[in-house]
Formats: sequence, C-alpha cells, structure tokens
Amino acid sequence: MSGSKFLGREFSGLLHERIRIERQSSQRDAIGSAVDQSQWIGDFWAAAEPIGMGNEMQAESRSALPRWRFILRQTDAIRPGDDLNWGDRKMVVRTVSADHRFIPKTMLEAEEKR
Repeated sequence: MSGSKFLGREFSGLLHERIRIERQSSQRDAIGSAVDQSQWIGDFWAAAEPIGMGNEMQAESRSALPRWRFILRQTDAIRPGDDLNWGDRKMVVRTVSADHRFIPKTMLEAEEKR
C-alpha cells in the first residue's frame, strides 16, 4: 500500500463508511438441525477503496466479483469468512491483516456476494 492515503497520521478522519460484521451461527435447534442465523460481531467505521475484480483466473470473465479493501481501527473480532454489510452491498471477508506501524489498524479484503 505504498503511496496509499492510509499511511498518514490523520487516520480517523478517513473513516467515513459504516460497515456491519456478522458471523454465521453454529447453533442447533431442538432436534439438532442447523439454524440459519447470524451473530452480530459489531458495527465499525472504515475507509473503503476498490481493489479490482475477484479471483485472478476469473478477472476477465463477467462473473468476476468486485473486491474492496476496508481499513479500520485495530480489532481482533473479525475473521475470514465473516459477512460484511456495507449499505446495500453484501460481502464476505476474504482476508484480515493487521498493520502495527504508526497507528494500529486492521485491513480487510472483501468480495461481493451474488
């Protein structure tokens, strides 16, 4: 991310987008069937930037899905596979990484769902 706007000291002023993170629940009902529920992980302020299309092998196909990078304050609550809701967009978190330089932050890469 060299040259990125996220490297400066004025980090909090860039967090304009509100995202919601949810995780599929592994709860079971009374007869042991899987229950399709999501567990709320949290709402976060984030900065968003597009990072191109999905899987490199599909990048030129019309089925490639847009991907986004979200930068937020440092958190350990988010995991790959979590659902990310941003406005009316539904995404899945593909990667989670931390940057401890200057101002600690968490970086997410998410891919839109169909």
